[in-house]
Amino acid sequence: MRRDRKSRGFGYFLAEIFILILGISASFVLNEWRVNRQERKQEQELLQNFKANLAMDSLVIHNGLKQLKAQVKNAERLLIANETLEIDSLVVYSVSLLNYVPFNTNDITYQQMKSSGKTGLIQNDSLASQIIGLYENGFERLTSWTLVDSEHVRLKMIPYVEENFPFTLGLNYRLADNAVQREFGRQVKSDQFKHLIQFGMSYKASTAYVFEQVLAEIKEAIDMIDDELSTSQKSSDPESTSQGQ
Repeated sequence: MRRDRKSRGFGYFLAEIFILILGISASFVLNEWRVNRQERKQEQELLQNFKANLAMDSLVIHNGLKQLKAQVKNAERLLIANETLEIDSLVVYSVSLLNYVPFNTNDITYQQMKSSGKTGLIQNDSLASQIIGLYENGFERLTSWTLVDSEHVRLKMIPYVEENFPFTLGLNYRLADNAVQREFGRQVKSDQFKHLIQFGMSYKASTAYVFEQVLAEIKEAIDMIDDELSTSQKSSDPESTSQGQ
């Protein structure tokens, strides 16, 4: 009888230990599931915000690219055919080269991710690398070239125009007298101004090339984000999972 009681008591003790361990393990598993679910939700929100930021950057870059390409064509016309261009064309093409395309990336989400240390939320390593590469490399290259172009315009083109182009109200040389028109044409066709146009054209062409590269990188990043969001949605949707089975 005593042996039966001892063995029964020991069995109850082992059962209680087993139940305790099982409960602790289940608690850990449940907590880990909750944390993973919360992180996946945060990841989806993060990717949605990145997509919105990149879409906005893409629109700005696309519009800037159109302006740069138009300026390159105008520069080519001034260099190649300025002897045959009418006064209206000389004015339009010359004045267009006094503009540049600034760029500031909409990097709010990226800066928040960096400052909060949530880079690890993006599970797809290729996607994380694509996004980081865009903000740390692609946008940096783009900003550097827009700075080169803007400095050439602000520090060389505009000062030359201010010092050498004859005065007429609103740069409306078409309505100016013949003497002003002749002086304007002489300045536009001068070797010094052509020299500035030639270098400016090369800077704008290089900037446009980088714009095209970054646009392609943004498109690739957005496509990867869409794929990742679609995969996450399917894995978290019980109906889609059951249908797939």
